[in-house]
This record gives sequence, structure tokens and C-alpha cells, in this order.
Amino acid sequence: MEITILMVDDQPANIELLEALLSPGGYRLIKASSGDEALTYLESNEPDLILLDIMMPGKSGYTVLEEIRNNERTRTIPVILLTALSGTEDRIKGIDAGADDFVSKPFDKNELISRVRTHVNLSVLRRQINEKEKLAGVMDLMFEGAAVTDADFNIQQINNTGIEMLGLKKSAGNLRQYFKEIHCYELEKDAQQGRFVVGLPENDSNTALYISAEYRRAAKSGGGTVSYVFVFRDITEEYDRNKMKLDFLALISHKLRTPLTVISGYSRLLSIYSPGEELKEMTNAISRNSRIIENLIQRILNFVEMENTSKPGSDDTLNLKSIADRFSAEYRKPYELITPHTTLSAKIWQKLALEELIGNAFKFSDKEKLELSISIAPDYIIIEDNGPGIHMREREKVFETFYQVQRDYSGNTGGVGLGLSIVKRLAESGNRVVSLGSSKSGGLKVEIGKKSQRSGADGK
Repeated sequence: MEITILMVDDQPANIELLEALLSPGGYRLIKASSGDEALTYLESNEPDLILLDIMMPGKSGYTVLEEIRNNERTRTIPVILLTALSGTEDRIKGIDAGADDFVSKPFDKNELISRVRTHVNLSVLRRQINEKEKLAGVMDLMFEGAAVTDADFNIQQINNTGIEMLGLKKSAGNLRQYFKEIHCYELEKDAQQGRFVVGLPENDSNTALYISAEYRRAAKSGGGTVSYVFVFRDITEEYDRNKMKLDFLALISHKLRTPLTVISGYSRLLSIYSPGEELKEMTNAISRNSRIIENLIQRILNFVEMENTSKPGSDDTLNLKSIADRFSAEYRKPYELITPHTTLSAKIWQKLALEELIGNAFKFSDKEKLELSISIAPDYIIIEDNGPGIHMREREKVFETFYQVQRDYSGNTGGVGLGLSIVKRLAESGNRVVSLGSSKSGGLKVEIGKKSQRSGADGK
């Protein structure tokens, strides 16, 4: 942080001496040879300290100091009077005008440097307090909850709305610890930004039952202090409307399951006791497509469950081989799975995203045997296949809802174009981004990771 000092003296020799004494301290030194010149500078600038000579032609140091103190914008700037006067009355006059300190002429080097350093530090502290008070005033006028934390998520400032929304007992604490212990959601250290939804326990003092939390990382220029700014919004009404839609979707899905079970069961019986191969093939097709619809319904129910829970970051068991086996039977496609772990613990959004990606790999596979390579870690997912891939000019469009890759690229137009758009939304729910590239075998490579970790899509 650069410290600016305004030096006001009508004697060039005094200015040169001050400059020689203070330059080694790394200060930015501004010169003014009169009171009027100093006041003109202060109209558009706010230095951290003013060194002001008393005895000057035109406006004296006392007059200039009074104008500084009468100006709302400059009244808090510390002023050290430079004087050859030693009388008590002169010093009292300076104090009455608003002087913070005095330095006698001729200057004593150690005294000057010591007093300047002291008042510069006080000036910085005073400004920080002033800015903090301004921030608190603005935050309390907001309808949303707002908080500012340090790099470790320790609360530095939070408005009353934020305290009430979160149900905090005081305006202090650690938000990372709070969300982890109360809501099982872990804020990611060093994340640039994030957004999530949490449910709150119902009580007499809290009307908000669901809030969305959005936060962004802010750092001072030059790699200075890092802080996080949080905004909390009451989305109870919006959440209830969305939950009603999801509950209806879940109800319909459950209702569809009963007749599908009957159709699937009877079609299997017919295939067993079928008198001819043609009828057997038809009943097998009915049975196979019934299972496809059953799997689709189950995936819908999984999405409903994730959307209805306030803990999208909770863990679940992920069995990659089981998922691949299911799609292999559905699409009647053999496969080879290359992965360090076939069963592991993963976030719900990771599990659902991988189901979509594995399903897409089977659906669009143009080889006799599908090759799948999957790597999973807390910070990323990478899945590669040996399929037809996606052309460069198609890669951005495939994230749009209902967009389908053209036939000449994939050789297959099945489905309704929801796979990658759903994967994108799932990744965003975990504060991740999706990028597409080409696998080593020429197929598609999908990476889900932190924004700063994106390696970028390679060409094809």
C-alpha cells in the first residue's frame, strides 16, 4: 500500500530537506508551495498525511488547516504543523485549529521520521475504521443477508439480516465451520466463487426455511489481503414452488412404475413360453425397452431427490462397474472399463453426472466394443471413450438443453439432447465446470473440475 504525504511550505529549501529525509521511507511525496496550491490538490486527492508550514504568505497554515477540518472529505486527514514558533500560545492556536502534532524547525531527523511514521499508521487505521463503518451502514440497508470474511472464512462483518437468516447468536464465528457442522456443506478454500442452497430448521424467530448462499473471492490489487463476500437470499417461496413441481414429477414417476412392472413381467413370461422365434424377439424387445424406461424413471427420481434435499454435497456409494453393466445390457454393447477404483464414495452430483456421461458413451458408441477410462478425485472427474467424439464447432452447443449432435458427426440421433446440459447443471451444483476435448483414442474426453484447473479443450 503506497502512502502519500502532502508537503506544504513556501521555502523550496525546506521542501527539499523534507524530501531528502522522507524519501528513504518509500513514501509518495507531493509538493505544494502555498496554501492555495495545497487546497487545490485536496479538492480531488486525499493524502495519508499533511505536513503544513504555519508561516506562509497568503493563507497561513492555520487558515489552511481550518479549511481542511471544515471539509467533510478531508477533515480526518492527520496534519502535522511545521513551525519555527516555540510559544505556547502558538501551539494552542494550532491545536484549536485541528492540528494533530507539531515538528519544530530546524528539523531533527529522528523526531520527524518518528512522528511521520506514527501519524501515517494512525491515518491508515482511521481509514480502515471509517470504511468499515461505511460498509456496515450499507450492509444494514440491504434486504439480503450479507457477510464479509477473511481468507479462512472467519466473519469480519455481517449485517443483521444475515445473522437472522443463518440463526447465528453473534456477529462472529467461522462460516466454513458453520456450514459444515450445521448443513454438511463444505466451503472450498481458495475457490473463486460458489453458490449453494441450504435448508434451515424451523423456529419462532426464523421465517426463512431455505436460503441460497452465493460467495465470491476478492483480493486487493498487488496480491494483498484476500476476503470473501457472501450474499444470502431467502428463497423459501421459490423453493416451495419448485418442490411442488418436483413432487408432482416424482408422483407421476412412481405411478408409471406399476404398469411398467406388469408390462415387463408379462413380456418376460411371453419370451420364455413364446411358440416362435419372431414372437420371442418381439417380446424381448418389449422387455428390453421396459427396462430402459424403468432406468429412466429411476434417474428422474434421483434428480428429484437431489433437488429436494438441502445437502447436494452429501456422499453416496458409486459403483462404476454396476452402472456400466446396466448400460451395456441396455444397448447390447460390450465394454472395457479402465479405472483405479470401481467402487468408491462420491458426491451425489458426481454419481448422477457419471451416469449421464457413461450412458452417453454407450448410446453414441460407433465401435464394436466401447472403451471407457474414468478418473475420479474430490476436485475433478475425467472420462474418456473411443467413440466418434464431438466436432469442435459442436462442443459449445451440446450444453444447450435439447440440442442434439448432427448425424454426420455421431451417426446416431437417439435421445432428446438432455445429457450434457444436465451434466453441466450437476457440475455447477458442485461449483465445477465442464470442458470437452478429444481422448487419446480419438473419442470424447470430458473433464469436470474447478474453474482454475480447467486444462481447456483440445482441438480435433
